[in-house]
Amino acid sequence: MHKLFHTLAIAVLAFALPLAASAQSNLNLDTGTAVSSGGDITFSATGIAPVGSAQLADLTTYVGAEFSVLASQGSIFEPLLAQEQYSTTPIPTAKLVSNEAIGVHTNGGNYAAILVTAASSSSITLQYITYNTSATKIQGATVTLGGQSGPGAPTVTAVTNNYSGINPSAPNYGIAPGALLDVWGSNMAAAGGLTGNPANALPATLGGSSVSVTVGGKTVPLAFYYASPTQLDVVLPSNTPVGTGTITVSYNGQPSNPFPITVVPSAFGFDYYYGYAVLGTLGGVRDATTYALITPTNSAKPGETVIFWGSGLGANIKDTDVSPPTNFDPVNGITALYLGSNTIPILYQGRSAYQGLDQINVTLPANAPTGCAVSVAAVSGTGSSALASNLITIPIEPNGGTCTDPLAVISATEATTLSGKTTVKFGGISVDESTSYSGTTPTTMDEAAAIFYSISGNSFTGYSSSTQASYGSCIVTQYTSLTATSQYTMNGLNAGSVSVQGPNGTWPLTTFPEVPGVYVAEPPPTGTFTIPASGGTYTFTGTGGTDVGAFTDGVSFINPLVWTNASSDGTVTRASGVTVDWTGGATGTYAQISGFAASSSFAFSTYFTCHAPVSAGTFTVPPPVLLELPAGIGSLSVSNYTTPTSITIPGLDFAYAEAYAGTSIDATYN
Repeated sequence: MHKLFHTLAIAVLAFALPLAASAQSNLNLDTGTAVSSGGDITFSATGIAPVGSAQLADLTTYVGAEFSVLASQGSIFEPLLAQEQYSTTPIPTAKLVSNEAIGVHTNGGNYAAILVTAASSSSITLQYITYNTSATKIQGATVTLGGQSGPGAPTVTAVTNNYSGINPSAPNYGIAPGALLDVWGSNMAAAGGLTGNPANALPATLGGSSVSVTVGGKTVPLAFYYASPTQLDVVLPSNTPVGTGTITVSYNGQPSNPFPITVVPSAFGFDYYYGYAVLGTLGGVRDATTYALITPTNSAKPGETVIFWGSGLGANIKDTDVSPPTNFDPVNGITALYLGSNTIPILYQGRSAYQGLDQINVTLPANAPTGCAVSVAAVSGTGSSALASNLITIPIEPNGGTCTDPLAVISATEATTLSGKTTVKFGGISVDESTSYSGTTPTTMDEAAAIFYSISGNSFTGYSSSTQASYGSCIVTQYTSLTATSQYTMNGLNAGSVSVQGPNGTWPLTTFPEVPGVYVAEPPPTGTFTIPASGGTYTFTGTGGTDVGAFTDGVSFINPLVWTNASSDGTVTRASGVTVDWTGGATGTYAQISGFAASSSFAFSTYFTCHAPVSAGTFTVPPPVLLELPAGIGSLSVSNYTTPTSITIPGLDFAYAEAYAGTSIDATYN
């Protein structure tokens, strides 16, 4: 079910920036908003109390690392939350200590998990995650509640590359001299969103705010593009020393907390567009001749020269980084640029016409991979000092125009039509088999599932299938306690009763009140659904409900590939990539290579997926993908999928069927 939901449902989610610390006393866990009244919980000197019809549960068994691990797995933790005993009884101050966990049944009917990270008589800092009714994480942030009054001294909470937004907890985090930065916090400048003019020298102060960085005993001022109370956009001068240091914001004469910053020779961040790609992976790429933006309806072509934009190539001391650049010598910070899983040469990497903005010019090779989501990633440095950029995708089509992709659930043209509808209804059916190894002991789970959801049509604006990597490419997602909030809400649909008939029987699919829209034929020991070794065809039948009409359609379970070098793939050197080999697999299917790794504290984790046609028999996950994973324990999987097949279900705007079989092993990422 996890795989089907990921493929079909997460393709219409997008994420916003983390919440900043707040001085409000209440928190709306359904929307992720700290407020002065209302919401779901309120904090005071006596403790935390529910608001409205919300209820609380004392989660005494989930603390620290256990909370972090379970909270990242919505399909596991949300049902556990639903089983807790909830009441309107407040949690007293004496219980609000670090690592105290609290469950909340919100006014919106969702379940949320809260972990206290710091508390005093006047304020409390919480990490929280809210799940919607499909057990999908819809909120997640760190927020401070308390009774502070009026604007105080400025506070810095994060510093990121303006383009990549890589979190400071990530293993590929770094800030390069000459880069354009986002400084996040509170009370950092006057309200109004004041801006500097890049056509002239950028100002050293804006909105009453100034910013400086100190590294190795040297303090340098930063120049402003933008200033607001919660966000500053500034350029770090090229004469900033490399090393660890601090960044400080001063507003109206009050200095902020010195916030740590790591300055490295090069840490490139690619520009990307939220408006054109699901989860914001579509690169801000333009044709080098016409400057036309590369989009799903204006794909790049093999042999075309394109420009990638971003920031963080490194220092060019011949420019001031305050006035517009006048020197365009190469800044060769990137040591390897990957298109899909292969490197390509760079024609130029260096400054553009604007302060803090770098460009990379490349000619796409004649044999470039094609599809709607061809991955692009860069590596700066080598060996133990190598840093990966954020990963972006671009559409590439042999003749340009609208991209096509055999792995896309819907085409870019279909997405354009759907984006004009107020509500879009969709669904899917799936049969799958997953085998996981703990040491040499395998555990196999068979499952049949159907899901039915609705979402707003504008969720599909510019949809490009960029959460489904094209053949030869990868997608990477990083998670922290500052996980961003979903902009969209999905609602489960009623399809009546659903059953599945296979070679060895017929099974009813079970529904759960807390996860409407999800139908599952449960495997042992809970249920009896099993798949014979020979596979077979599975026919799903729905009687129809209040939202979805009656239907009958099927999917064939594939004769899966065999992962032949699994025994040697359990130890991965991230800077070298990892190669997986396989044999077999049905003609026309594809291999999905995926992996997960978490830091020792489980505070940071990364998940990647890559795709290759099954006929290739091998795939190498490139170093920049693995360098986005923290060194630590995790897993590596190889799955064999059928390509998505469009099916017709009355009442739905689109639906598809698929089948897959996968094998997962424990892995250590070094």
